[in-house]
Amino acid sequence: MGEDEVQIESSILPPSYVQDSYSQLHNLTQDNMSVDEYTRDFEKLLIKCDMNELEEQTIVRYLRWP
Repeated sequence: MGEDEVQIESSILPPSYVQDSYSQLHNLTQDNMSVDEYTRDFEKLLIKCDMNELEEQTIVRYLRWP
């Protein structure tokens, strides 16, 4: 992300946006969602948090489900 984009983003988004996004990502659970819905929500949150997930991390995330 370029410096101009960061300045524009920081002027538009509330200060708690990133913190709230990280919190949502950390607390996301499948509950009654399908695997596709959960994956879609997780990927949206990764984008919001400007994070990438390695394939190994994805596998562990799915294996930890009860």
